[in-house]
Amino acid sequence: MTFFRLSKALTLLVAVGLSSSCRLIGPDRTVDILTSSNKIEKTILTPRHYRAKDYCTKAIDVIPATLLASITSLSNEQKIKLQWPQRIASYKPQHCDSFKKRGEILSDFETIFASKTYRIGFILPSDSSNEAALQTILDQVKIQLLQSGYSPDKTLVIRRIGKDLGEALRAAAELIHIERVAILIGGLSVSHANAMAQLADQTQTPALIVNPHAQLGLTKQTMRVYPPIKRLAHRLSDHFRSSAVKTITTLYPNGANLDLYQLLRHELGGGYAFSQASYNPENPQSILNAVKSQVPRLSSSSDKPAVLILDNFRMVRHIVNILGTSLPGNKILFAGNQQWRSPALVIPREETLQGAIFVDFIGNYRNLPNSIETPLSDNDYFTTAQAASKIDYQIIGHRLGSLGAEAARYGLNRHEIANRLQSMTNKWDMYFPKSELAFFSGRESSWPVFLFQVADENIKEI
Repeated sequence: MTFFRLSKALTLLVAVGLSSSCRLIGPDRTVDILTSSNKIEKTILTPRHYRAKDYCTKAIDVIPATLLASITSLSNEQKIKLQWPQRIASYKPQHCDSFKKRGEILSDFETIFASKTYRIGFILPSDSSNEAALQTILDQVKIQLLQSGYSPDKTLVIRRIGKDLGEALRAAAELIHIERVAILIGGLSVSHANAMAQLADQTQTPALIVNPHAQLGLTKQTMRVYPPIKRLAHRLSDHFRSSAVKTITTLYPNGANLDLYQLLRHELGGGYAFSQASYNPENPQSILNAVKSQVPRLSSSSDKPAVLILDNFRMVRHIVNILGTSLPGNKILFAGNQQWRSPALVIPREETLQGAIFVDFIGNYRNLPNSIETPLSDNDYFTTAQAASKIDYQIIGHRLGSLGAEAARYGLNRHEIANRLQSMTNKWDMYFPKSELAFFSGRESSWPVFLFQVADENIKEI
């Protein structure tokens, strides 16, 4: 009986060992190589394996061209300093016939992709139209690094450059190959984001893109860190469904960002009637005409209509007053975005606004990360206008600093970092939804979203 148990235990141990071969071998030595035809080739760099000759042949076939393409923007002096470009260009498939040589080749490739320092590379515009916001993000990153035990002056390698794509490619290449940063952060300019995505794909270096619209790379190395409007739209659409809303009118100032409206339409799908009207916020007659143009439609609605107002709290009260006068007794669900948030929305009490809703990325101000200092009144849901305008940027900086610190930790190869970040839940960063992954399947950062309702002279989470 004892022998049977021992035999069974040994069999189980062998099975576990075989199924966990990557852990026994050590770090993950599989890299995604993006070929010139934009095809992703999974390439294994394990030097001691019964298929090592095949791995070596494939690696020589796909890796040198990709790595050499990543350094085209570097100077000749920088390329010579690297040493490896000339070496990998000399590798030939016949070298894989030698047991010793193929081991050296695979280890060489793995070292190029894997090695990193604890530093973090930042690519930022040299001339920003919103320099105050950029500095707010950067200051918060430094605070997070300090809290994680890093010296910002030694950890951050910052490049302030113009919007030229070539300049951005050169900055990204220098940070990756010369500075050996653990992760790239930037992309506020689309050209910067494109350069970072290209180099991240070619070198398997993780990159955090701080841009809501720029395209991510083809491999999993690029991730977006930005409050996702899609989540606001999802929360609003859920409430519209539960409220049996079928008719939705959207009012907004000329030139307003309509991402929330477009995403809301996509989330709701068919079966809903939509209309929209814009106005010049400086022209009272324009506002009146836009609002009045929607009155017939709202009055004839057979269901409970919703009016989505994409403007600040002052305009919200003005529009609500116009509709309240034009449609007395008509039950309209007024809805909006984070621009609504102000004590002036609810004080003095406005009867027509009771039950109105809006979405925001920030909930109770007391629950913000402790590194973000927020002036508070006796109401935990409101702060000063100056603080409110900074907090969104501070949260972005908080997130970037936390992720950057995680990436810089030793014990993880550079090409493994993206996998690690995308497999983690937010338990390490308590402000973000702790049950959710740090990044969703589309490599978009998770983000807290809150739905508020106007109740008397206050707002409440629902």
